[in-house]
Amino acid sequence: MAENERPAQEKEGRTPDRRGFLKKALTLGGVLGAAGAFGALGIGKALAAGRAGEESQPGGMLQADGEALTWQGYADPNLNKGDGWQDWSRLLNPAKLPIYHDNFAQIKAARPKHHWVLVVDLRKCTGCQSCVVACKSENNIPVGNYRTWVDVGQVGKTVAAAGGDVVTDEGSYVQEVKVRNIPKLCNHCDNPPCVTVCPVKATFKRADGPVLVDPRLCIGCGTCVNACPYDARYLNPISHTADKCTLCVERIDAGLLPACVTTCVGRARVFGDLLDPKSEVSQLLAHYPAEVRKPEIGTKPQVFYIGLNGELATADNPASQRLIYTYTMNTNSTAYQKLNSPRK
Repeated sequence: MAENERPAQEKEGRTPDRRGFLKKALTLGGVLGAAGAFGALGIGKALAAGRAGEESQPGGMLQADGEALTWQGYADPNLNKGDGWQDWSRLLNPAKLPIYHDNFAQIKAARPKHHWVLVVDLRKCTGCQSCVVACKSENNIPVGNYRTWVDVGQVGKTVAAAGGDVVTDEGSYVQEVKVRNIPKLCNHCDNPPCVTVCPVKATFKRADGPVLVDPRLCIGCGTCVNACPYDARYLNPISHTADKCTLCVERIDAGLLPACVTTCVGRARVFGDLLDPKSEVSQLLAHYPAEVRKPEIGTKPQVFYIGLNGELATADNPASQRLIYTYTMNTNSTAYQKLNSPRK
């Protein structure tokens, strides 16, 4: 559709009537019918808060100390001056690459030009949080939400030893433990369950790898948030749509690296084209053993870890890491929900 043919409300950055109709229909129908399943995630509360925000605040913005958070300008009609951040066709897929909502095996058969992946070398991660800060700055992430975050885990055990540093009534011990910083984000899976469950096809996988969300289509039902096994999605409290890591796709398409990669002080994050055998990611994966998170569920993550040494969620794996704490707790995580659940 040509620019001059677009609906007036879409030109002005407002939600089209079609999306509003779908949101009401699906929210009142399937979403509320599954309220019990979504209850643990607080989906109903999020949608209710979103509607309340739309009715009481300009642009649906959050409030801080009684003042609108005008720095979150993409949600403020007074600040939306055509700066390019509403041009979603250009931001999400300027080259009009093929997109997929299912049958992801067809992507490889179509022989795309690139296949972007991220390699995280945990031997180099210092836990400095530069990636988290860069991500929030680049993508204007609302307070309390994260597209990437850093968990801290440990692997090893405490063993009895004469003259050990840890002295108790039962004897002395030494800690044979290593602490690992574990950056986490959307895995841009090659078989993404979040894409197939979207009722309005707002979530899609681009031919070159990134899994993205079109906010013009998203109705904020939270189905994809519930489907993600990595707690990598959340409902944006400003836009009331699903949000997640995009690998800074607008930077990729401009020939740049994702923001988190450019600010990694230890060069623990490496981004590149897996189809290029000479790329740094290809060389790392060819020469060092790498793991993905939760390989057993068949999502085929495209974020690879060097030095992961077991999956945090696999409690019966003797090599698994034990989560100590997280610097920037993902509010969609199971750990966060347990932390904020009433104590019995």
